[in-house]
Amino acid sequence: MNAVTLPPSGHAAWDELATWWLSRYKPSTQRTYATYLPRWNRWCAGRRIEPLAARRADVELWLRTVADSGLSRASVAAHYDAVASLYRLAYEEELVVTNPCARVTRPKIQRELQRREVLTVLEYVAFLTTARHLGPTHHAIAVLGGMMGLRATEMATLTVESFGTVRGYAPLIVLGKGDKPARIPVPIPALGAVQAAIDGRTAGPLLRTRSGAGMDRRSVHRYVAATARAAGISRPIGPHALRRTVGTVGLNQGIPLRDVQRLLRHARPETTLGSYDITGEGLERHASHHVAGFLAGWAG
Repeated sequence: MNAVTLPPSGHAAWDELATWWLSRYKPSTQRTYATYLPRWNRWCAGRRIEPLAARRADVELWLRTVADSGLSRASVAAHYDAVASLYRLAYEEELVVTNPCARVTRPKIQRELQRREVLTVLEYVAFLTTARHLGPTHHAIAVLGGMMGLRATEMATLTVESFGTVRGYAPLIVLGKGDKPARIPVPIPALGAVQAAIDGRTAGPLLRTRSGAGMDRRSVHRYVAATARAAGISRPIGPHALRRTVGTVGLNQGIPLRDVQRLLRHARPETTLGSYDITGEGLERHASHHVAGFLAGWAG
């Protein structure tokens, strides 16, 4: 894959540092940060500020400009994360005397107000049924994402060799975030779809496009979107909506938080609760109903 390059800022030392910093991330993160950092560079250039001489006030004023541009809080926080990461490296390498981001408060993300798509049980049933009719790859993506909680990149990097047998189970070796491998058992309802995608092969990518080529992350997104449209789901649906469906259904079915956290491979349980317990069923199960019913009963 071609290396991601940053446009020059006009400051050689800063550009050299930024190139090194960007090279430490995987390609998908590089592409994201290569969008955020030039915005900071242009802001500095417009005010004739040398990036390595920026102050805390400069960072805070820039973040206000980013926020006023209409971007979501999550996007503003991501802008901060990119610039703060680069300045931490600059400070560690003694290229700046003080880190201008060290005392800047990271923009808060109101997760309850974020738009995070998730399928209802009936929607996933329609999605799964449609995927089964569309073909083996569509079907495999539907179960890998909607039953096992795999991310798009994880699905795309699966190979036939990832599939095996251990103590009577049929697990997949998945390369997760941070290149952390994980062995995930394929549940029986998903097993047929995975085997159909393998189609008797002994090597090569597990998921293939119609041309027979291995899939990438974008291919997985296209297949999920196509399945959702064919299933009559009008709003945009991506692979992460399938992953959220796994977590949300698990929590709503009373599966212990620890087990759902392990299924999704989250480092912290707060991530599982904050980002995956988000459907209308959560409102129906809210404790206020029980409290109100108890108190109303006493009031007659």
